[in-house]
Amino acid sequence: MPDLSFVSQLAEARTSVEAPDDHRVLTQLIALIAPRHPSPDIWALSLLNQFGSLAALLSAPDQVMQNIAGQTPAFRVTLRLVQEAAVRLHQARLMRVGVLADRGQLKAYLSAMLAHEPVEQVRVLFLDKAHRLLADEMLGRGTVDHTPIYSREVMRRALELEATILVVVHNHPSGDPSPSQDDILMTQRIAQAATLLGITVWDHVIIGSGRLLSLKEEGVF
Repeated sequence: MPDLSFVSQLAEARTSVEAPDDHRVLTQLIALIAPRHPSPDIWALSLLNQFGSLAALLSAPDQVMQNIAGQTPAFRVTLRLVQEAAVRLHQARLMRVGVLADRGQLKAYLSAMLAHEPVEQVRVLFLDKAHRLLADEMLGRGTVDHTPIYSREVMRRALELEATILVVVHNHPSGDPSPSQDDILMTQRIAQAATLLGITVWDHVIIGSGRLLSLKEEGVF
């Protein structure tokens, strides 16, 4: 059975530097999903050894989750709901305080969305002049190392939303966030098209294994 006192510990951890580790959180989650499991702590440890972190487990593709020994449909659905709740929480905060106000919050949101995606995905955050999030949309999905995206499609959507600032984001499933030549050219094309329309490309962020690289900070544009 789950330890109900753990809920109050989680609340206290928000104001503490010693937050519960992944193993404790996953153990309690398993106890809720599978209350008859004889050793939720051992299963939690096994899953963390397999995936590396709770975040990686929550973001695992469906076909990978289906191959987890001992998993059930309830287990998979619950993990998906936890991941979706985390993403929506981050998104709500960004809508309230503004995307550019808290880089740590932005990193947490982008990591939750893309850090463990098995193929490349390009997303664009469309912001208003107050830096509030108008929309976060996937505009390209490709292979493990390439995703085509066209600047005209990005601009068309920006005009529809009346967005004035864009943040382009994509992941590198290899784990290395270093930009390829294609990444650099894509960024420059989007930035040039945006300038003609009076729209600002604030950054292009590449995510790899939880690491974020800013092409703006790298001097690409």
